[in-house]
Amino acid sequence: MKDDTLLDEIREANLSYLLLAQRLLRTDRAEALYRLGIGEEVAGIIDQMTTSQLLRVAGSSQVMCRFRCDDRMVWDLLASHSRDRGVAGAHAAIVMNSALAVAA
Repeated sequence: MKDDTLLDEIREANLSYLLLAQRLLRTDRAEALYRLGIGEEVAGIIDQMTTSQLLRVAGSSQVMCRFRCDDRMVWDLLASHSRDRGVAGAHAAIVMNSALAVAA
């Protein structure tokens, strides 16, 4: 029973992520690419998917989204309890984007 619940949660997270990604892409593509950390090719695929395709992909037992950062500093900045969370968030975004620029 525990495995079924876990798989249901994965599928629900997948569907939520895909619906959000599609909505972001259709609202502001440039911002969506930035926020989702995906390239044009994947963006095009997600944007063109029908509802039945979204449901089929979301039904996978694999988590479709992934963490973009594997840098301890980013996690520390995002999770910090400092009074100036805006500065910490901006710093984390800069670090994450510099890593994406190097990877591209």
